[in-house]
Amino acid sequence: MKFLPKLLRHYSRPLLSSAKPRAGVPAPAMTGAKRGVPSQSGAAPAVASGVTADDVIACIEMLLERTPDASLVEYHLGLGFADRFALGKYMINTGEFQTRVSRISRLFRSTSVFLGDRVLTSNHRGDAIYLVPLDLDLTPSIIRNGEWEAHVEHAITRALRPGDIAVDIGANVGYHTLAMAAAVGSNGQVHAFEPSPDLLPLLRATIAVNGLDWVYLYETAALDRAGTAKLASAPEHYGSGYVIPDSSSPDHGVAYSIRVDVPAVTLDTALADRVANVDLIRMDIEGSEPLALRGAEGLIRRSPRIKIITEWSVEMMSSRVDIREFVAWLIELGFGFWLIEPGGGLTNLAPSAMLELPHRDLLLARNDAP
Repeated sequence: MKFLPKLLRHYSRPLLSSAKPRAGVPAPAMTGAKRGVPSQSGAAPAVASGVTADDVIACIEMLLERTPDASLVEYHLGLGFADRFALGKYMINTGEFQTRVSRISRLFRSTSVFLGDRVLTSNHRGDAIYLVPLDLDLTPSIIRNGEWEAHVEHAITRALRPGDIAVDIGANVGYHTLAMAAAVGSNGQVHAFEPSPDLLPLLRATIAVNGLDWVYLYETAALDRAGTAKLASAPEHYGSGYVIPDSSSPDHGVAYSIRVDVPAVTLDTALADRVANVDLIRMDIEGSEPLALRGAEGLIRRSPRIKIITEWSVEMMSSRVDIREFVAWLIELGFGFWLIEPGGGLTNLAPSAMLELPHRDLLLARNDAP
């Protein structure tokens, strides 16, 4: 259900010009104020500009589920609200309330619906998304929590601004594609690449049902050269399909028994007539990330603000490229390296650490990380 988010967007407007702190009166912290009913005999006036102390107490108790102390009540009385409606609109714009809504809104997500070859559910923002019913990777997490790789999503939303141009390589069913589309907005662009014939119908449906006219889908792999590639996937694990390296033996990855030929392009060719530069490339293609970037060298060189969010697995990538040479190439392009922590924070990494880094998600950026 999108009722609650829509209701909040309707009432979340810029604060009223009259709702300003009085000179010399600092704003008490909305989070962590002491509990306890404020004294009505204190310095706080009983009524100020049409709002009473009881109004303030009731509003904070109802929206924030805590009882304010006397200083917090006095502060809000001093903001000069014309009436309780103005007080309520102000309160739902506070960071504390928005944090509560983010948590509560998960309880209002739409019921998941099994549609035979797919499941229709919603993410934590209320966007519709179609999933593979038998998948054991993304599907359980998104159905239960509305989330997948929250730390990566946080990095995506922090790196993008409205109007930006983003590329999603290995879009899968579109979870991160939706995050990128929301971050850039209808004035931006998202170019999503996905070669899997099993996932493409779901990805197309997700883009269509959300009305994302600014998302452009490319039904192909993104590599270092155009042609045909062999895609391997495992039953029940639709989050880990990969392009088989040219040097692999026929029995490479026997658990990934589903093999299919798929088209491949380079980003330099596919986007040559579409964009002058890009702001973000996100990749999760199980070891083929170096190949995709090699095929985008021209695009990267003409994109001064570009950031790259990528899965980094030395084990998987080393079957495709020389890791030391790949890291040196990234440094020559001007990139630094940041580890995306589980909570979404960033930790700067020395280039030497990239050679033996365990399987992680990284942000690559020129100059400073966002």
